[in-house]
Amino acid sequence: MKIKTILAILLVGALAACGPGKPAKTASEAPPTASAALPAGPEYDSTGVIALVDGQAVTLDHEGASAAPLAAGRTVFQAYGDILAEGSLAPGARVAFKFHKAGDAWELTELKPR
Repeated sequence: MKIKTILAILLVGALAACGPGKPAKTASEAPPTASAALPAGPEYDSTGVIALVDGQAVTLDHEGASAAPLAAGRTVFQAYGDILAEGSLAPGARVAFKFHKAGDAWELTELKPR
């Protein structure tokens, strides 16, 4: 009888230690999407010509932006799928674009044919 009692106590203790588990994540706790993670810093605009598209990197020969610390020249911008789907991506295409600083890189927020 003692062995059954001891086993029952150990079983109840083990089950109690497991606890109810973690509750399911709610929508407010879900990990952020790429668009939700965009920084809210200043946005700049300029015009230019597409020099190269390589995956999510778009190289633009541009006029620069006086409000941004970006002189006229050739710059590689990071671009996500929704931005790439909106613009004309053929090298040589003239574009108007908006961008912001994302860490150490420049990131396109809009790309439209001119």
